[in-house]
Amino acid sequence: MSMKRSTTTCKLGLLALILLAFPLTLLAAEGSKKRPNFVLIMADDISADKYGCYGDPKANTPHIDQLASSGVMFRTCWATPMCSPSRALLTTGRYPHHTGVYHNALWVSSGKRSPHNFAHDHLTFARLLRDAGYATAIAGKTMALGGKLTEPEIGFDEHCVHHGSGELPDGSMWDGQYEGKYKLPNAKPIPSRYWYPCVWQNGRLLETGPEDFGPDLYTDFVIDFMKRQKKAERPFLAYFPMNLPHTIASGGLPTTPTQGRPGHNKGGNLRQCNAYIDLLVGRIVQALDEEGLRENTILLFTSDNGDYPFGKMWATEYGARVPLVVNGPGFVKARKATDVLTEFSDILPTLLDYADVQLPEGYEVDGRSLKPFLSGDTDEHRDWVHSYIGTARMIRDQRWLLEGVDPIGGTPRGRFYDCGKSRSGKDYTEVVDSDDPAIAEARQRLQSILATIPHLDPDTPDHRAALDAYKTARYRHKVRK
Repeated sequence: MSMKRSTTTCKLGLLALILLAFPLTLLAAEGSKKRPNFVLIMADDISADKYGCYGDPKANTPHIDQLASSGVMFRTCWATPMCSPSRALLTTGRYPHHTGVYHNALWVSSGKRSPHNFAHDHLTFARLLRDAGYATAIAGKTMALGGKLTEPEIGFDEHCVHHGSGELPDGSMWDGQYEGKYKLPNAKPIPSRYWYPCVWQNGRLLETGPEDFGPDLYTDFVIDFMKRQKKAERPFLAYFPMNLPHTIASGGLPTTPTQGRPGHNKGGNLRQCNAYIDLLVGRIVQALDEEGLRENTILLFTSDNGDYPFGKMWATEYGARVPLVVNGPGFVKARKATDVLTEFSDILPTLLDYADVQLPEGYEVDGRSLKPFLSGDTDEHRDWVHSYIGTARMIRDQRWLLEGVDPIGGTPRGRFYDCGKSRSGKDYTEVVDSDDPAIAEARQRLQSILATIPHLDPDTPDHRAALDAYKTARYRHKVRK
């Protein structure tokens, strides 16, 4: 598959547009071995350092830790420091100069459509796998899918998701619990995502009650979906972007069923929620074992950005660094912890590579397949990783970190660190003012790479309009001065 970086800004080639106008018929290569199933679980607003396998001795995460010790745990995986750009990057494998998704409040149109409908112009991993014969399902959170959940361009056959709007289709009415409003203009009350949840499953509103906990229902759905695909002898993709441990609309975290049923949408804490995430992951792994699917399934666990308030929205490595654990006994070499660098753009090409699915000729993504590294064919992957939020960007290699580069926002030089062999972010040495030639050369090298990746251009009308709107957004990215 083509992995060359595009130098155009937010435009697709004519061939790609023609291909996108018709259903894809991408099939696995003939004669290939049985294609793996994929279970991709993404927690919401949780940093890597909150897990036992990443060094937190107080974390109660034995199932995720076990997946790390019997699979691959990337010490440095970068998403972005905010939900929408991370999710667009994950599902398309493309940087924002393609998709236009720079921040929850900074979307740049990539064509005639609203930038929120980016999946109409950019292929998602769900669509590519579905059109190659995979059964596809999403459970949990629908944020930044690139369009309406049920549109064919999004790529999911089935869904079981939190319905975050009181305006439900088909005349359905929600008379259950609400969790308050976001502090945004014209905000409406949000139906509950946790206790007494508002859940939309395959086109109908589920009947729930005070003892129902949303994450349990989503997990039940994922397990049932996997079982049904086994009976149908069809490979599957189960994408589970969790609600946990994101706070409710009015603030606060829920209690979990381990503290008793029915629970409360306030009064919980991050450790309890993270421990419950681990229990849900354990349930899915157990179901794979019981159904005899474990050897033919690749499971990935990650998060969309660092936790709030020290990571999320900050143009720092702590904002972008997320856990990534990959486990698949039949396909993934048990390397345990690794210092090999990876980023969210790599997920789409990795899934396609394992599934023997080719991208359309001339269609480019920014990620690189991890399959050669995960399968043990090579011990290397990429030399650098890149991230962004709003008008700011960051980049690092194995030793050096350049973060908060934001000429539009007033910090063109950013902050520069010598990371040594550390991956925690706690032992870095700031060297932004150093006169050492070796440090200057390292900085120049990373700046040169950034210069090859198109970014926001205030002289472009669409960009200027989006940037002007961003100035008045309630929540903007943060850069350390």
